[in-house]
Formats: sequence, C-alpha cells, structure tokens
Amino acid sequence: MAGVDTVLECDILGTTSGSSVLLAMELADYLRDQAVMYRKLAEQADDPVVKHEMLELASVCEEIANNIEDHLTGG
Repeated sequence: MAGVDTVLECDILGTTSGSSVLLAMELADYLRDQAVMYRKLAEQADDPVVKHEMLELASVCEEIANNIEDHLTGG
C-alpha cells in the first residue's frame, strides 16, 4: 500500500517520486541547518529559559531530519 500512498502524494503535490525524494532530502538538510542556528542562539543566550528553548528547538529539528532520512532509507 506504500506505493499507492507515494503515487497519491505525488499527484497531490504535483511531483514525481524522484523529486519528492529530493524535496525530502532538502527539507532534512534545512532542518539540520536550523538546528545549528538554534544551537548558536543558545550559546549566545544569557537567559537560561531561552537557552533551554533554543536547545529544545534544535533537538526537534534534528529528530525530524533523522525521521525523514530514516523514512527515505526504509529504516
């Protein structure tokens, strides 16, 4: 059924299966870049609450990027 889901998703998004993979890879890269930015902001933050929130955001970005890559590799 996964093949049908992929075809339906591609039809809805107006993409091909190959371009969907590229978009997902770009999204994972973007999220990793965002995680780096949040970590830098955390380093600069004086407020411990802000520092904690920035590190949490970085963690979420990394987790989602990992999930995308795991989905792409079938893992």
